[in-house]
Amino acid sequence: MRPTIGETAPNFDLTSTEDCLLMLRDEAARAAVIVYCFGDPAAVGVRQALQELAARIDSLPGPVEILTVSPATIDQLKALQTELQLPFPLLRDDRDLMAAYGFEVPEEGVASPVLAVVDRQQRLVWYRCPAEDVGAAWPEIAACIKRMAPPTSNYPRTVVNRLVARRER
Repeated sequence: MRPTIGETAPNFDLTSTEDCLLMLRDEAARAAVIVYCFGDPAAVGVRQALQELAARIDSLPGPVEILTVSPATIDQLKALQTELQLPFPLLRDDRDLMAAYGFEVPEEGVASPVLAVVDRQQRLVWYRCPAEDVGAAWPEIAACIKRMAPPTSNYPRTVVNRLVARRER
């Protein structure tokens, strides 16, 4: 079953290549999150997608995090991160949490990657499966993130006014 736009994105807490546990809800509270789920780290398409994400992350407006999720071992993911010089963490899905994002490994063949954008309220705002071409999807992803409210939009007016007053000093 695939998630739908507007619903709460499936939360996860997974071990990362940074040797810590990362939770979607914690990351989404601080920034928009791009979630990329993939199967085989040796697949050419996966490697190209990861490099595309790394090359384009700085072109996005505002704070954005990229979290990539794979059932590969942490050692395989660390080797991939080092080899491709990826500036974002790779997470090991050892509990099949990627299935909540519609990621399925067929009995025969290669699993199709999933690409999703989660806003600061942890709502799914953009989704693509299969996500074969990150470059082609990038204009949609960038536009989606640009439309998101700034991180202070949920702050009470008194907090925002204090922040503005401090900035003006």
